[in-house]
Amino acid sequence: MPKVKNEYLENKRNQILDAAFAVCKRKPAYDITMTDIVSETGMSQGGVYKYFNNIDLVLAGLIDKANLQGNYMEQIDEIMESDNASDVILHNLFLISEQYFSDMLISYNKILFELSTFFAYHPERKERINKNVTTPSTFGYLTQCALNVIITGVERGDFVPVLPVKDIMAFIIASFDGIIRDVTLSKCYAGNNIPESGVVFHEKNLIHCLYISTMTMLGKN
Repeated sequence: MPKVKNEYLENKRNQILDAAFAVCKRKPAYDITMTDIVSETGMSQGGVYKYFNNIDLVLAGLIDKANLQGNYMEQIDEIMESDNASDVILHNLFLISEQYFSDMLISYNKILFELSTFFAYHPERKERINKNVTTPSTFGYLTQCALNVIITGVERGDFVPVLPVKDIMAFIIASFDGIIRDVTLSKCYAGNNIPESGVVFHEKNLIHCLYISTMTMLGKN
């Protein structure tokens, strides 16, 4: 297929996905319809269905765009392939996670958050959508790399954990999930979920706190 033709098709796909993204800012991602998207694009129904013939393909496309946001995979690989000590590599991965989450908050995090909640109750829908996702999860990859560094660091004696490694790993995963949930709720939903205590959920500060906690549990003060 000629290059111009490929670019034209890709531009049309992106136009439709941009429209879907705009709709998701106003409605829950799991609640958008093809009618919403057709209306947002201003295209004919046939014009939209030529590129995406159902809403699950649209949502898969949005997940792909989220995973490609910021080219973070390459940055993570560079960190992992470096000759730095385990604690330096882990520190750099936490720094990347801070920047990645901040970037996602102003773009795709609301969508991913809503879909993850929806998927918990609709695993069959998750399977249908995810089978059309062509890119790996950046956050999943980042988390797995961090856990691998911890395991390798413990084996090498770089880390001397004060708690069982499996408990530290569970703590990191649960903490990341909690940070994502609370920051997303407070920042992506017009402030309706800010605690009465007035506590402010700032993503970079919270992830830095998690980093300090992790290093302490790994015997690195």
